[in-house]
Amino acid sequence: MMSSSAVVRFGFAQVVVTTVLVLGSMAVLGRGASPAASETGMAPPSLISAPVLVPNPNPAVPLAAVLSLRAESGAIVEVAVHERLANRPSKQYKLVMPVGSDGWLRMPIVGFRPSSAVKLQVRLRNSAGTWTTLPTKLDFRAPDAPEVGLSWPKIETTELDRSRLEAGVTFVSVRRNFLGRGSLMTPRQRDFQRKFGLVIALDENGEVVWYYRSPQRIAGIQSMPGGRLMMTLADQRTRIIDMLGNVEAEYVAALRPDQEVTSAAIPITGVQTLHHEPYPTQEGTFIAMSTNARRVDNYFTSVTDPLAPRASQLVMGDSIIEYDARGKVVWSWNSFDHLDPMRVHFHLFQPYWVTRGFPGHLDWTHGNGVTYDEQNRTIIVSLKQLDALVGISRETGAVKWIYADPAGWTGALAGKVLRPKGKFVRFPASPHHPHADGSGTITYYDNGTFQALPFSGKEPVPQHLNFSRAVRVRIDEQAMTFEESWTSESRQAADSCYNWAMGEAETLPVTRNVLVIRANCTPPDPAVSDFNEYDLTKRFVDEIYGDAYVDQYTGDSPAVRVARYRFSHPDQVISWTLYGGLHRATVDGREGITKNSN
Repeated sequence: MMSSSAVVRFGFAQVVVTTVLVLGSMAVLGRGASPAASETGMAPPSLISAPVLVPNPNPAVPLAAVLSLRAESGAIVEVAVHERLANRPSKQYKLVMPVGSDGWLRMPIVGFRPSSAVKLQVRLRNSAGTWTTLPTKLDFRAPDAPEVGLSWPKIETTELDRSRLEAGVTFVSVRRNFLGRGSLMTPRQRDFQRKFGLVIALDENGEVVWYYRSPQRIAGIQSMPGGRLMMTLADQRTRIIDMLGNVEAEYVAALRPDQEVTSAAIPITGVQTLHHEPYPTQEGTFIAMSTNARRVDNYFTSVTDPLAPRASQLVMGDSIIEYDARGKVVWSWNSFDHLDPMRVHFHLFQPYWVTRGFPGHLDWTHGNGVTYDEQNRTIIVSLKQLDALVGISRETGAVKWIYADPAGWTGALAGKVLRPKGKFVRFPASPHHPHADGSGTITYYDNGTFQALPFSGKEPVPQHLNFSRAVRVRIDEQAMTFEESWTSESRQAADSCYNWAMGEAETLPVTRNVLVIRANCTPPDPAVSDFNEYDLTKRFVDEIYGDAYVDQYTGDSPAVRVARYRFSHPDQVISWTLYGGLHRATVDGREGITKNSN
């Protein structure tokens, strides 16, 4: 037996890897060294090829390494990670993975912080349950985090009560926003936003423990089995990656406007867009938002003048599609066939679809999230421009219920509107991305935009008097009622956040705390408007700098905020915004053991 040392380049840092080499391809390391082996008298697992640690070869995820080894078939590999960082508590956690059927293991080593000193200890367990600890020593220094600036936000922990916090890791979809109106941006300015994306994972202390760099802006992200992440990109693609950033699958809207995008993605036939956030089902299919245009005659030309002349208009309305792993659509639902296109929003004429390659297209429904209630077999979609969450039968496609202000719904749809039960703060107003939590319970983010629709007789709430919030409601499909059981806040306060778009809220599984992602909190100002981007007489909200926040609240009433992490730019030359995110127990999505020590 002999040992050797090697120095390799790990990002911009050096990694010193000391590996014990075994002479003989079938040699066994550490025989008799494991207490379990000596107590049982059983032979420890056989190691065929010694562990090798290398920096992640994929530059999309710099804060990762790859451990490779070969052992007897059926072996389980456990890696104890010991991590130290100057002036910070040390961390210890474990990563566990079985070897493949051929005995090879390629394990992502993730979860460590930038600039930290990392030591790995490897153990093997065979099919008989016998453990052995390998004498191999693996040490490296993690790469530094990027410098704060135009490619990386400043991240600060401003509040933290660890005693009431749900442990785990929070992943957030991070964007950079040029301070300006999208309709007036140059192509280079638009590319600055669209051709850049980040997913950043934070531990309980608000420290970065993983990140992914994308050449396209990222919308929603979803956790998938095996630690994988599913996300939607700005160029109408849905992508699935592993924890090393390797693309496992991609799907793309076949009729997207930007046909110059070269990709090995599977085309979804007959679809113009894939947007916002997909939902992976238990059956292995994907439920996704897709928007397709339809020409509507005698349509609106104004959202403020009810007597304005009508015209034939190209209108974008949402479809929901379910497709399988081969990209074949197996279920679909079209809002034009089930809802009233004459129920419109004050943002009907705003340039959302114009800036995405669909000139002259109006934004009718603006779906921004879909989820699935497995128990009731109800697909739930958030339609921002209708100020509504809509429940749809997966069997028939019929609208089962509508959670919205009952004003303005006509005909058969009026009978689908849920009645309130008990006290509630307000009906949904520009809701964003619902999460079905079981037993008819839904958690969603409520932007609160306007809290009124055109021609309803209600005045829209201006930016400086508004606030956004997280909400949990229980839908009773038999009684056709809703009950608001929890909210992060019920009125505007000194530290309220109003973000007129994006955001996410998710009930956490252990404590029933709620993760609340506040996309971009602009300061209240009577001189600022979020009403009409084309109105040059007022400052538009997208021209105003704001910070973004990741919060965690208790499930109590009233809710108590137990954590806050702020994303900002020190010089306020761009806004860092958070589309949404997710929470899971460990970085790699597997059952691990984590503890901090001094």
